[in-house]
Amino acid sequence: MVKIVEFRIPLPLEKEEFKRGMPYVVTRCSEELTMSGNGDKVEVLVNEPFDDGKLKGNYTYKVFHVSERVPEWIKTIIPSLRTATLEEKSWNAYPFCKSVYECKLLGDRFRMEVISMHLDNDRGQTENALNLDDEELLKRQVKLIDISQIDSVLGVPHPAKFTPAKRPERQPLEGKHWLEQKDRTPVMCCYKVVKLNVGIWPVQESCEQYMIQTQVVKGITEVCVRAWAWLDEYIDMDEKALRDYQTDSVKRLEAYYRGEIDGKGEAKGKQEDDDDVDEKSQAEQSLEAEKDGDVSDDPSLDKSAATRRVPATHDDDTPTCKLVPDIRMPRLSLRLPKMPKLPKIDIQPQLERFVAMIKQGVGGKKTDTDTDSDTTDDKQIEKPTPQRLPPQVPPFWIPDSSAASCSGCERPFSLIVRRHHCRGCGKVMCHDCTSTCRLLSQYIDYYGPKPQRVCQRCDQAQTKMEQDLMKRLESLRTPKSPREMKLREQIRQKARQFRLLTEENRHETRAQRDGRRLLQILIFLTAIIVVILAVIAATKPDSKVAQLLRYWMMSTKSTPPEPEHSYQPATDPV
Repeated sequence: MVKIVEFRIPLPLEKEEFKRGMPYVVTRCSEELTMSGNGDKVEVLVNEPFDDGKLKGNYTYKVFHVSERVPEWIKTIIPSLRTATLEEKSWNAYPFCKSVYECKLLGDRFRMEVISMHLDNDRGQTENALNLDDEELLKRQVKLIDISQIDSVLGVPHPAKFTPAKRPERQPLEGKHWLEQKDRTPVMCCYKVVKLNVGIWPVQESCEQYMIQTQVVKGITEVCVRAWAWLDEYIDMDEKALRDYQTDSVKRLEAYYRGEIDGKGEAKGKQEDDDDVDEKSQAEQSLEAEKDGDVSDDPSLDKSAATRRVPATHDDDTPTCKLVPDIRMPRLSLRLPKMPKLPKIDIQPQLERFVAMIKQGVGGKKTDTDTDSDTTDDKQIEKPTPQRLPPQVPPFWIPDSSAASCSGCERPFSLIVRRHHCRGCGKVMCHDCTSTCRLLSQYIDYYGPKPQRVCQRCDQAQTKMEQDLMKRLESLRTPKSPREMKLREQIRQKARQFRLLTEENRHETRAQRDGRRLLQILIFLTAIIVVILAVIAATKPDSKVAQLLRYWMMSTKSTPPEPEHSYQPATDPV
């Protein structure tokens, strides 16, 4: 089943500005991710204009080598994954765009189609911007993405704090209701409909949901955020400058794949020459030090490692002598964990209570020792246990940049005195002021069931809140009058009777259900036996089974009653 999701992304841009920004952002992101080693290898096979009579624009055909993201042990088990690629065919006829993603390894089991429409003076209120039919509208899910409410994107300022230098009249996107400001212009909206089909049973729905929530939403959001944050860099570009930038990006990627340049765009030959010069100077210094009598006196060398000479080769770029450290394996020191000390268990009270129970069962009377032991045990059982406080929202954490010194001892932070947040109040303190760790039961939905770092003040406040809660619960648990004690005992008796009655009804219902099932099984088996006998009698009419069956059928038929003959005496003619 095809999953259809429509994304609506309002942007503080004009439609023509986004027309230049979209290819610039996609090209730059592909180049930066590929050359930094975080992205996939991308090959642009076709980048040319197209005109099919209805639409006119630019056509691109890219291949993403996604096999590099697959672990090596998986590729060893499934060798076909070594050549796994994702193909993208894109038709950019702005304001309408269409992209199709396919994978040759999966064939027809994977296909994703993204169609886009960009409307000016629109805030996301158009219902059917891409003219979907009625069947697609029933399957469609609509999601609005506000770029001012997302987390920060790596390498660009946050949209709520960015002001373009070349368009200073456009203010940052502050607040959640910037779309409702009628005086804010310009505002456009990107409508993107994603049609995803993953035909891999039985994980089809899970794969579609994962790709929509992670890959698709993340990709669309990052492109739109960078289009706003990089406005100053492409706002003055015309179509020719933009095409030249894309061509240069393709050339740089090809040079990177051939190994001619590194991830920073610098030629590798120059860097290797600089390394050779450094090696030559180091070798010359080592020779001079060796002539003086001791190589280890050279402060630039490692005194802990022995050195040996390497004979020179005939290459011009190779130095005459190098000092190669003798690599030694470090000593392994295994620290075995210490066995924890078991606490001492005092079993004397348990033994005394056991002996008292035996005496009570034999003699029927309690001694003074028995009474004291029972009272002591009752006190131990009624010892209050920690209770969970009502859930609350955790406090706001003060940013590290706003705290120059500790809020507790006022020591200035440095490389040694590190910053730590108190989970109880959110203040920035040093390690000594937040050395206590305890469970914050009111914030367990946010922090989890593990102990958290708190300051001394929050530790005392937490202890007091837990004690107050225990006292309040204890007061509610303890009866205050004889009448209340009597009512509680009656409630316990009624609850016990209801529980016993419920168990009896459950047992009766189960017995009835088992009997009904047994009766159904017997009827079914009887019907099967009758059918088998009928089949045997029909195929072999002279067999004993057929004779017995005919006899049984004749005996079951009811014989009609004989007619009653009325007696009529003869009449005397005389």
